[in-house]
Amino acid sequence: MSLKISTWNVKHSQQLIEDHPSADVLERIGRVKAIITLINADILLVVEGPKGEAKIIDFCDKVLNNTWVPVLLKGSDDEVGDRDRDYGYDMRGTQWVWYLVKPSVLSQCRIQAATVWHSFIGGENWQVNYWGQFERDNHEHYRQPQVLIYKLANGKEIECIGVHLKSKINKEPITYDAEQNLTGAYVNTALKARVKLATEARNIRHYVDAKFRQLEAPALVILGDCNDGPGQDYFESNYLFFDLIQNLQGEVLLAEKYFNHVLFDVAKDLRWTARYRDPILKIPASKNPLLIDHILVSQPLCNGRFPLKVNAKAGQVEHEIFERVNADSNSKTISSDHRPVSVVLEDTVIV
Repeated sequence: MSLKISTWNVKHSQQLIEDHPSADVLERIGRVKAIITLINADILLVVEGPKGEAKIIDFCDKVLNNTWVPVLLKGSDDEVGDRDRDYGYDMRGTQWVWYLVKPSVLSQCRIQAATVWHSFIGGENWQVNYWGQFERDNHEHYRQPQVLIYKLANGKEIECIGVHLKSKINKEPITYDAEQNLTGAYVNTALKARVKLATEARNIRHYVDAKFRQLEAPALVILGDCNDGPGQDYFESNYLFFDLIQNLQGEVLLAEKYFNHVLFDVAKDLRWTARYRDPILKIPASKNPLLIDHILVSQPLCNGRFPLKVNAKAGQVEHEIFERVNADSNSKTISSDHRPVSVVLEDTVIV
């Protein structure tokens, strides 16, 4: 037995199901369908998915011909179409996080209501002290992490924690002082965004800690778009001195709770999922590959204590599929600005 889990940020996916699509959108639809089909994941986390259950059902029908179907909260599909409800997912905005699965495994999957998460970590929001300030502010997940529970035939369960953390997009003008140091509103906005991002990662770790208080060896997968980049960026290196993924992975001193990154043994030149221009360091997008999309797995999925295992070289960025499908695309017809990440879990071999 094997299980393939993937994550992909399908940029502005809601555009793919709008009425009267343009020729460019129709081309994008074909590319998105081709990539998802070629990846052939059993469980696919879609980031920047459409808003609401009616829309994701429509997406699976129009884009994927229901070869993959959404996992919905039990009972919530009784009122599909009510666009003003969030159905218990606690998602805001127009970019939602969804799990799509093959119909053959749908009966093994269920979505956990957001209220369970809030109960485990003590509420919906938390207090934040911004860098160098005593005044506190409240913060919460704008896009609540979505938890899918996959049940194996023997009753064991894998818990997938799908995330789309706060964006670091900064629309403030970039200003410098006489010594060419960054100054003004741009710096303040950038630092606040990174502090919020870090606390969202810590909130996820609080949920992980709760799972370890319930089970001796929980099988957990954290996956999605963390909006972080490769290690420390300019602001983290010069002002905050932390790396977001370290917050998610945990501490090596607490080895049983440490998460392995599925791309740790992938060649360095292949460990990236998006390219964006860096306006501070003046690096063009073509020379700025970023690892933004991640899959992390708990130790029981690595050390053989669980019926499925992540073996060496089990993770990959789906570069070949992405580039083959988008070979003749342009900025309007390319499938997405992110590349998918996948991992394959295989039967544990007991020697």
